[in-house]
Amino acid sequence: MTFRHTGRFRLVCGLVTLAFCVASAFAQTIYTVKSGDTVSKLAIRYSTSVEELVALNNLKNPDLIYVGQRLKLPDGAVMPGKAEVGKPAEKDADNQAADEPERPMTTRELMAERARIVAEQRAKRGEQIAAVAQTYYGSPYRRGGTSSRGMDCSGLVLRALATQGISTPHNAARMFKLGTKVRYEELQPGDLLFFATRGLSVGHVGIWIGNNKFIHAANSGRGVVIDEVAGYYARRLVGARRLH
Repeated sequence: MTFRHTGRFRLVCGLVTLAFCVASAFAQTIYTVKSGDTVSKLAIRYSTSVEELVALNNLKNPDLIYVGQRLKLPDGAVMPGKAEVGKPAEKDADNQAADEPERPMTTRELMAERARIVAEQRAKRGEQIAAVAQTYYGSPYRRGGTSSRGMDCSGLVLRALATQGISTPHNAARMFKLGTKVRYEELQPGDLLFFATRGLSVGHVGIWIGNNKFIHAANSGRGVVIDEVAGYYARRLVGARRLH
């Protein structure tokens, strides 16, 4: 082989090697979401920002990622247990665990994870319902009303639930027959409290907002107010329902 051919061969090999290195350096790193992961935790772990991860993966809601979801990481992100170019890997408990093959989730674990996600989504809907109801604080009482110009107790509940796509009758007693029964110690924001203000029948409804308080449209001339479940209302409380 002549010197010219030998030099050309070395040049081609060098270009191929360079191209491979460049491609490897810019290859997109993919991360598979595990239980307990959040976008903010991943941003801290890989020295990036929540905004960059959201934009890179086109996430509509950064608070909702699920186990098994594959997320793109920014160029240059170093996976746990892998060293940066020119730097030795530091061996610690987290890195050793990351080197182990990922164990598939069992059916029970998948069901538990799904239940956790559903519970989180339900809690957020309840918080939204309670927040919407509080925007009507101070509105006057008006029998049959459903707006800030005036509303009754079931009108306030109807209006707040509608923001989450939940349709209900404009009647406290009929609302009491819907949803899931909730014990007092399990109440969450957005749950409905029902009171027997007409003898033994349900005649009033309010929305639990936490800290032993609920918001409701009182018919005593006070309009939409926040009260504690104590005294008069504690004695007349007949139950709670979750509709969200």
